[in-house]
Amino acid sequence: MTTRFAKYGAISFMLLMFLGGCANTQIGNQGNVAILDSNTRAHLSADLTMADYSAFAETVTNKMLSSRLVQSWGTKRPKLIVAKLRNNTDDESVRMADVYDRITETILNSGVARLVDTSALSFDYVVRSEMSSTRQYGTSGQELVFFKLEFKLFTIDGEMVGQWSDVLPLGKAKKRFI
Repeated sequence: MTTRFAKYGAISFMLLMFLGGCANTQIGNQGNVAILDSNTRAHLSADLTMADYSAFAETVTNKMLSSRLVQSWGTKRPKLIVAKLRNNTDDESVRMADVYDRITETILNSGVARLVDTSALSFDYVVRSEMSSTRQYGTSGQELVFFKLEFKLFTIDGEMVGQWSDVLPLGKAKKRFI
């Protein structure tokens, strides 16, 4: 009986070792693939993702909406034009229409103002916005990028009455080769 137990124990141990070894086997380059939490914004380069742009737009829009000036509107709900977002970054591929949509969606959902088209003849304020970036490079291949999103609020007379911005730094370390 003990030899049978030893025999089955040895077979079980070998089977576990074999299956355990198979679990660590990598096919191709799959060992470097991971599933990310949808709330994280991981980066492989010093460029922003669409999730970053959306969060960035929402942050600056919420700064504007929570300001004393906008809060002083109370229940008046003035008519607001959100002008086309200027892309002053070094990346022409940024989908500015998506960023613009996030800004207008945030304002609209706040209920603070009524949004009107840029062709409207009757309005109270215009929001002009611009996104810009600057890049700095280190001697060893490091890269540091600063993205800035800025809103300026103007009356119908052209007087600037508010300004809000935020800066998002993004760094990339030197590549390491083994």
